[in-house]
Amino acid sequence: MSQLPPSIGPVTPTAPGPLAVRVREPSIGLFYWVVTRLSADEHTADQRVEASDHPYPTHEAAMEAGAACLKALKSAGFELQPAL
Repeated sequence: MSQLPPSIGPVTPTAPGPLAVRVREPSIGLFYWVVTRLSADEHTADQRVEASDHPYPTHEAAMEAGAACLKALKSAGFELQPAL
């Protein structure tokens, strides 16, 4: 999957909360997108749903790819919950 550190948490598609796309830059000039399910509790970490398996050269390119993944999850019927 991704070369990102596992600090975002395990994949849990049944957990409540809206999805978000984030871009991380673990090394200078290497951008990775991550789709996370936002936690309703501020003391609980957000949970990773999907992440890029290779770096992108720009923040914009990574965000564009992450947004495409989010749209694909939605069209595949992944259980999305609206943001409050």
